[in-house]
Amino acid sequence: GGAAMPADADAAAAAAAAGADAAERLLAGGGRTLLQHGEGAAVENPELEVDAGLEADLEADLEGGLAHKRPGRRLTRWSMEPHEDGHDGAAGAMGAADGAVGRRLLAGRSGASLTGAVGASALWERGFSGQGVRTGVFDTGVRADHPHLRKIKERTNWTHEPTLNDGLGHGTFVAGVIAGQDDQCHGFAPDAEIYTFRVFTNDQVSYTSWFLDAFNYAIATEINIVNLSIGGPDYLDVPFVEKVSEVTANGIIMVSAIGNDGPLYGTLNNPADMMDV
Repeated sequence: GGAAMPADADAAAAAAAAGADAAERLLAGGGRTLLQHGEGAAVENPELEVDAGLEADLEADLEGGLAHKRPGRRLTRWSMEPHEDGHDGAAGAMGAADGAVGRRLLAGRSGASLTGAVGASALWERGFSGQGVRTGVFDTGVRADHPHLRKIKERTNWTHEPTLNDGLGHGTFVAGVIAGQDDQCHGFAPDAEIYTFRVFTNDQVSYTSWFLDAFNYAIATEINIVNLSIGGPDYLDVPFVEKVSEVTANGIIMVSAIGNDGPLYGTLNNPADMMDV
């Protein structure tokens, strides 16, 4: 510890200015973004317009070989979608049979619910119900007026479609698993605050750039947990993989789907295959 020399101070100031500029450009994001806070009306965020400079820098990096491919369509599989990839072998058949048995066992219980089956009420009684936890759901959005979801704090749209609504139902289902408040089917954390990030269109299309923008917003707004009930095979999507590491480095817990393509070796999907997820 001694005091910094003038040259050191100048270098530190320059580095800080460069970091602030980079952060500002990252938060600028791309495309039109709709936001809705609580029960308020949806509005456009003028601060999230396309940053041409950042886009040019990214293209230059890609051309220079710093990434394996351009950020593009994110190939994913829904967390409750049946197999479509030709896993017809004995192992795949066994996994399907096991799943069917599990569903029959759960359905056979009188008044059974998933939270009841795993004893979630024991945690609720100890005060662990999600109270005050800001939870981001990266999915197809959420239905605005769903009676089982009473703590939707904000809805944002990062796609090219000008809507905040969930046209598929997957995102609404996932939000219900997390924080549903129906007496017959509680979510695991019924008191959690839900922030939905619509990163898939009604045609089940998403792009890496949409995820990057949404991740930046989650970091800036200090979300505590982000849930991605999706997965894809592209572990070499460098911008996406590096952004996931940045999200977790900022103290955000990331949860992602796993096992949809199993149980064969090598079927673990990204980002669930990353150590910090």
